[in-house]
Amino acid sequence: MNGHETGPRTVASEVRDSYYGMPVIKAPHWGWLVISYFFLGAIAGGSYTIGTIANLFSRDRSIERAARHLSFQAVLPCLVLLVLDLGRPERALNMFRIIKLRSPMSLGAWALLGLSSAAGISAALQAMADVSGRDLLPGVRRTVGILGLPFSVFVSGYTGILLAATNIPLWGRNYLMVGPTFIASAFSSSFAALSLLLELGGNERADTARAVARAEAVSLGTELVALSAGLAHLGSLGKPLTTGRYGKLFWPGVYLGGILVPLCGQLAGPVRGRNGARPRRVITALLVLSGSFILRTLMIFAGRESANRPEDYFEYTRRTSGPASYGTAR
Repeated sequence: MNGHETGPRTVASEVRDSYYGMPVIKAPHWGWLVISYFFLGAIAGGSYTIGTIANLFSRDRSIERAARHLSFQAVLPCLVLLVLDLGRPERALNMFRIIKLRSPMSLGAWALLGLSSAAGISAALQAMADVSGRDLLPGVRRTVGILGLPFSVFVSGYTGILLAATNIPLWGRNYLMVGPTFIASAFSSSFAALSLLLELGGNERADTARAVARAEAVSLGTELVALSAGLAHLGSLGKPLTTGRYGKLFWPGVYLGGILVPLCGQLAGPVRGRNGARPRRVITALLVLSGSFILRTLMIFAGRESANRPEDYFEYTRRTSGPASYGTAR
């Protein structure tokens, strides 16, 4: 410490006197494997949940059928991505030796296994019904759907909880909102993917299209509120995400193009029963999907930058009142 310094201590002085601008914590190594895992896991969990709800309450089986198949197709790559990220298959197997109730990663791995099993059985039963042209084993399909529901809901949002349970300032400071943001994003992207599949397949009825559009609008509105609240709570700690090179992609790609523009489009058109032109509906769905992927990408890369900014860590540790930090174990 400089003995001649007078006046109040500042973040700048702490950086200068303690770490000389060097990172205080180790940045996470997560890259494209984890980003893809986060994105596909969100769609797998969200679409499975939607399919189960459609089975219970909807008379149009097209949305249930599409959701069952989409969930299974999205969850399959997640298993591969998890093994690849861990480096060796035996590491993935070791994660299933015990359940660590205080570890989001352990709970997430078990939830992914449960979702994979339920989604595989549901997709197989749905395929049997599709091939036969009959409503085969409806009670079994419904039971499997309900049993897999806790896993699907957890998988759709646990990635946000996983980020929050770290000492990365951008993630840890926003621990209250990052989970709800990811859950809302999972459902908005799942509804968008299902809408796109039904639209391209020509199987979407007018009442189903309106119901999907309303649900997507609710999800997008929730995502907008949660994301905005999180940014407000982050304050200066949100700069790695909202300014610089990542900010140039965050505002047009996520906040505007991925959420606000599709939300306004849904409220002005399909929600009111005005389906509009097919290309417009396809573009809206693609905007939501790309915004969801960009959000997860930027959260990972901006988190790296946040970890490399010692002034952010000092600010976070001085102001935080969140949960204990568990690090970034992978």
